[in-house]
Amino acid sequence: MADFAGLAGVFLAVFISHFIPFIPLPGYLAAIEYASLHRDLVTLFLTAVVTALAASLGKQVVFAYGYGIGKAVAGKELEYAKRLFQKISKFGIDVAVFVFAISPLADDVLYIPLGVAGYDIRRFFLAVFAGKFVLASIIVALGRAVSAAVEAVVGDTLLSVVVMAAITVAFTVLVLRVKWSEVLRAYEEGGARRAAVALLRSMFRRG
Repeated sequence: MADFAGLAGVFLAVFISHFIPFIPLPGYLAAIEYASLHRDLVTLFLTAVVTALAASLGKQVVFAYGYGIGKAVAGKELEYAKRLFQKISKFGIDVAVFVFAISPLADDVLYIPLGVAGYDIRRFFLAVFAGKFVLASIIVALGRAVSAAVEAVVGDTLLSVVVMAAITVAFTVLVLRVKWSEVLRAYEEGGARRAAVALLRSMFRRG
């Protein structure tokens, strides 16, 4: 069953890693390690919910940071920005927020401007939470599956956790190496296949 002290630790680690703009920290590592120690579906589900909630609340801080800047600097222009959001398709913006939340994209690039422009904070939270919940569910499920496979090979739970931590850190480093500008340019020029090639090249580039 779920260890609520452990879940609190996951929440804190993920929250801290998400409320600092443009500084990606491996907060999901705590969720992966916690999930690797549990097998029951209820605990894994709670891990995904707690992870998504912590990440979403962290991004609320980032959003509020942007809103504070907009209110202090933009003044009356902030009201015009709000009117603009009321006229254009909110659904399209929500989808963009969701996509950024579920992907390894640098989402603060989108979230801070939305905060500056005074976008609806409730819609923002719901879109971010939906995306983070899907991402957290994938992370927890894959983390548990890989952990079980590693444990079956090495035959030791603690050692499997250490191996999983090393794998997670390595993957995080690779994602941080991605040049998303190059991936986007490749996608615009040659579609998904060329973008995938650009993604792998930037991950494993020298220097």
